[in-house]
Amino acid sequence: MVFVTPAALHLSRIAVTMAAGAMLVVAYLNIDLVQQVSPIFDPVSDYVYYNGVAFVVSVLLLMAGGFAVTTGLTRAGVPHSAGVKVLFGLWFLGLTLVAIFPGNPSVDVSTVAGEIHRFGGAVFLTSLPVACWLLARSLRDHPVWMVTAGRLRGVAVVGVLTAASFGVAQFVQWLPQGLLERFALTAEVALVIVLALTIRRAAR
Repeated sequence: MVFVTPAALHLSRIAVTMAAGAMLVVAYLNIDLVQQVSPIFDPVSDYVYYNGVAFVVSVLLLMAGGFAVTTGLTRAGVPHSAGVKVLFGLWFLGLTLVAIFPGNPSVDVSTVAGEIHRFGGAVFLTSLPVACWLLARSLRDHPVWMVTAGRLRGVAVVGVLTAASFGVAQFVQWLPQGLLERFALTAEVALVIVLALTIRRAAR
C-alpha cells in the first residue's frame, strides 16, 4: 500500500465533484438551450452567446477539477514525467483560452477570437488524453499501479479517438460536430475522474 495523505484524498474528492459539476452544467445547457443550440450539430461554445456565465462556469469547474487532481497526484506520490506535467500545463492553457475567447458566431464568420478559441479547444482536447496515456505507460511497470494504468490507458485511448473524430468534423461538414465534441468532452471529464480515483486507490 502507498501512503496517501488526507490532503491528497480530499483533493481527489474535490476533483470528482468539480468535474461532475462541469458536466452537469453542460447537460443543463443542452436541455435549456436545445431550441437555440443543437446538441447534435452545434459546438458547445455556441452556448456562450445565450448563457455566457454558465458556459464559463463549466470551463472553470473543469479547470478546478484538473488542478485538484494534478496537485493530488503529486501529493500521493504517483510517478509522472516532466512531459506529463507539460501536457497538463497545455491542458490548462487550452481551457483558459476557451474561457476567455468566444468561438466564431457561425461557420461562415471567422474572427480572431474565434480562431484562438478553436486553437485552445484543440490544445485541451488533445493534451489531457495524451498526458494520461503517457502516465499510464510510466505506471504499467509498477505493481501498485498496474491495474490503474490499464484503466487509465483505456480511457485515454477513447479520449484520443473522440478528440480526433471532432477534429475531422471541422473539415467534414456533414459529420455531427456537436455530438462528437460532446463525446470528447465526456472523455475529458472521465479522465479527470479516473485520475482522481487513482489517488484514492493508492490508499488501499
